[in-house]
Amino acid sequence: MNRFLVAATAALLVAAGGVHAAGIPDAEVDNAAVRVSPTEQALRVDGVIGPRFEADVRRALDANPAVRRLIVTGPGGMRAQALRVAELANARGLTVRVAGRCASACALLWAASKSREMTYDAGIGLHRSGLDPSLGLPEGVRAMLMARNDRQTDDVLRQAGFPERVIAAGASTPATSMSWFSPYELRTGGVPFDLVDAAGRTASLDRRTGRVVGATVSR
Repeated sequence: MNRFLVAATAALLVAAGGVHAAGIPDAEVDNAAVRVSPTEQALRVDGVIGPRFEADVRRALDANPAVRRLIVTGPGGMRAQALRVAELANARGLTVRVAGRCASACALLWAASKSREMTYDAGIGLHRSGLDPSLGLPEGVRAMLMARNDRQTDDVLRQAGFPERVIAAGASTPATSMSWFSPYELRTGGVPFDLVDAAGRTASLDRRTGRVVGATVSR
């Protein structure tokens, strides 16, 4: 395949948002649940980031102007969709809170957001980029897209304040696996975010012990 066809194929896949992580539920079929939580002034988003993700979030925000944050959990999915929702959150001044496990494209969404929160029991999962084998891409195109995705991920994480050791750990983790990072690891590593409890109340971490202080912790 000549360079023009390689570049054209890559551009079409990226533009369509059809590039998603391997080893997770099929983002072409699954799509995260988006529901309004009026008492929290939030949209709760849980599940795979699929092809309707941006449209679903945008529609819910348009219908609920009082929303002030997105509360996200999920195993990942389409990175282009995740980054577009991060742009949407930034444009509307929304905070993105991780309340549970948020991996791969979900972690990218959180990192690309300007205003970030984590609950004390949450986790961020990182790994190398991967492509669904069913895409049937030529090896040259596959390698080019994966390298592009890895560079983009590293750039987003650096801009978000992630330490190099965390970025390196994610980059060295196979696409079929996951490296998890706790709020304590990220906070002590210098990543800026607000720590909250499950009810959204401000919490803090004792850097010596890693214990949560300044919040009511459910037993």
